[in-house]
Amino acid sequence: MSSDRRSAVGHGAVGQSVLRREDDYLLRGQGRFVDDLPAPLNTLHLAFVLSPYAHARILSIDVSEARALDGVVDVLTGEDLAALVKPIAAQIELPGYNLNTRDVLAVDEVRFAGEAVAVVVAESQYIAEDGIELVQVDYEPLPVVTEIEEATDPAAPQVNPTVPGNVYYEGRFTTDGVAAGFEAAAHVISEDFRSNRVTAVPIEPRGCLAVPEHAGNLVFYSSTQIHHLLRTALAEFLDVSESTLRVVVPDVGGGFGIKAALYPEEFVCAALALRLRRPVKWIQDRYGALLTDVHARDNRYRVEAAVDDDGIVLALKAEIRTNGGAYSALPFGCTLETTGGARMIVGPYRITEYSYTATAVATHTAPVLAYRGVAQPVCFMAIEGIMDRIARRLELDPAEVRLRNMVPTSELPWTNVVGVRYDTGSFIESLNQAMEMAKYDEFRARQAAQGRLVDGKYRGIGICSFTEVSGTGAPGWRARGLTRLPGFDSGTVKVEPTGKVTAFVSHAHSGQGHFTTFAQVVADELGARLEDVTVFEGDTAAGPYGTNTFASRSAVTGGGALVRASEKARLKLARIAADMLESTPEDIVVSDGQMFVAGVPSRALTFGEVAETAYAMNTFDLPEGESFGIEETDFYDPPLVTMANATHIAQVAVDAGDGTVDIEGYTVVHDCGRIINPMIVDGQVMGGVAQGIGEALMEEFVYDPDGQVRTATLADYLLPSSVDVPNFQIAHIESPSIDAVGGFKGVGEGGVIGAVPALVNAVADALFDLDVNVNTKPLRPALLSGLIREAGG
Repeated sequence: MSSDRRSAVGHGAVGQSVLRREDDYLLRGQGRFVDDLPAPLNTLHLAFVLSPYAHARILSIDVSEARALDGVVDVLTGEDLAALVKPIAAQIELPGYNLNTRDVLAVDEVRFAGEAVAVVVAESQYIAEDGIELVQVDYEPLPVVTEIEEATDPAAPQVNPTVPGNVYYEGRFTTDGVAAGFEAAAHVISEDFRSNRVTAVPIEPRGCLAVPEHAGNLVFYSSTQIHHLLRTALAEFLDVSESTLRVVVPDVGGGFGIKAALYPEEFVCAALALRLRRPVKWIQDRYGALLTDVHARDNRYRVEAAVDDDGIVLALKAEIRTNGGAYSALPFGCTLETTGGARMIVGPYRITEYSYTATAVATHTAPVLAYRGVAQPVCFMAIEGIMDRIARRLELDPAEVRLRNMVPTSELPWTNVVGVRYDTGSFIESLNQAMEMAKYDEFRARQAAQGRLVDGKYRGIGICSFTEVSGTGAPGWRARGLTRLPGFDSGTVKVEPTGKVTAFVSHAHSGQGHFTTFAQVVADELGARLEDVTVFEGDTAAGPYGTNTFASRSAVTGGGALVRASEKARLKLARIAADMLESTPEDIVVSDGQMFVAGVPSRALTFGEVAETAYAMNTFDLPEGESFGIEETDFYDPPLVTMANATHIAQVAVDAGDGTVDIEGYTVVHDCGRIINPMIVDGQVMGGVAQGIGEALMEEFVYDPDGQVRTATLADYLLPSSVDVPNFQIAHIESPSIDAVGGFKGVGEGGVIGAVPALVNAVADALFDLDVNVNTKPLRPALLSGLIREAGG
């Protein structure tokens, strides 16, 4: 960005709580999701035959009865699809990573319950569903392994032939002073932490519609977060020209990371549309979503901290094991949580000696990939749990232990022990402000005076202070071995002949308010009126290429690209206006859709008047050397990461009789750098906390020893409702990034990252007098009431 800001003094849209443009049409029921798109004439529909076994050999598949059903066009098996779609594989270039591939329909062997073995193509969805009931599959059940602890046992069944010992990946790291740190320690604090398996459960399940067009082209509609990456993958694995493919993302009813995966159904749908030259549609049901959408968080952490008598962490060791499921899913692979937890666990703390072993294992369960926060809810549950245990051992306040170990603002920029730079932040300030807002000291004083058991409920308070990795660029993805992830994003800004502004960005919205926030960014940087800016995204034919929408990237990468493109457009406007006003570009002020000579606002031109010159619609000539039109594109690859931070403080009451948890207070102080829209940021935080409540207290996929999912309906996989979500106190600190264009940091994942550890620590604090160990989640009433009874409470 140029250091000369004189030509854009009209800033003010960024930082305002502008009402979301999306809400009006969505609340009126006018949203158009994949299943709302008008089905073209002769559209075919798909239904998949899912394996009831977690591990079995496919002996035979008889499709004759299904194929004979009136209205069924075809039934295809894995062998049939293998001729149309190459085996899909996530490319990860890390030493020790074992590559594995997946057929879009299983060919010889199924490896998790719900894996598709055949697809029925029919004239209607109802006929397709009837058809799958008629497909006869003969299976030979095989031994199953589902648990992390059992996967690497030499006697365990092999999940993938190319993953020896069921180890996808094992990484190690150590600094030179770890052993010395433990030798010098007055105390060694250790704990094992266990995280349950969860998924996102967006309100809209997945779906896609493939529509063939002339000359072999294909328009592919999908509820995806990564339309550009999907287009590239379709071209690669279907072996077709990328230029013949267009991917369009309509409205999306929530993504949360699980729609940033590339799924077999998408490849099958596109392949069959190209083969049959008819539109092909597939819409997922909720049962299929719970079985086959990527899962997350099935992790185990063994953490040891070497601590001196003042509670300072001298060295840290972590042994991390993550469950990657049956296949390494596209595009991030099975190491996302493995490497993420290892790199992120040090958080806001000045931990300079550190070692880890991080292992991803294969099991006969659904593949694991990205879900909001990725590894951070679990790794911060671990390190924040260790901070609380240090406090208990040394009889210190948990907040004081954190403050003693935090990197102070005066030492920023700070590069942590694994090489991640924290350019700006407010770790101590966020914690102090959150404590004040939550009346933390008063709460502790009541505990000391009354005890934790009051009126039949144990009351506790829990803290999570964390850093949030956001806006990762190419260097960050390369450090994690992901070479097929570009890292950059892009934006195009056009001032139309009427003076109105159209912006295209390489992201895809799924409920975050992009049409509002990106318009604010463009209006601010261009000097346009906010109401004159329209944003388009989610269409590979309309916008430039980019990495797309996940991992709290949109504001950082998309916002940064639009800032750069807007600046180019603003400077061109200023050059043309200067020629029209007989001035110099440096003296032109661009503000509120007008351009005038500095100090002489009466000599003003509107965007429309300048655009007429740019598009040769008046009698003015363009300045010498200037091209027609006003359309600028730029690309932005951010630094390694952009680091946001926050503190969450939860106050809970645990019923002494039945173990239910009530959240009686919840405070957040968040720092996402320069805030674009405070209202939308608050909504992001609240939504994330709601998901964190579910993860901490109720949500869990349970596999039995045979690999069957025992929580495959929403009657068993419990989600939080409105009555489970408390009122919030939310405040913001702004420490704009000095490394990222625009000063933005990510915000999308912070709510869930902070909520899980804060709630787990709050429950542990409530039960402190009972001397029970809370080191797992979800903290369901049955678990907590059992712990209370066993402790004599």
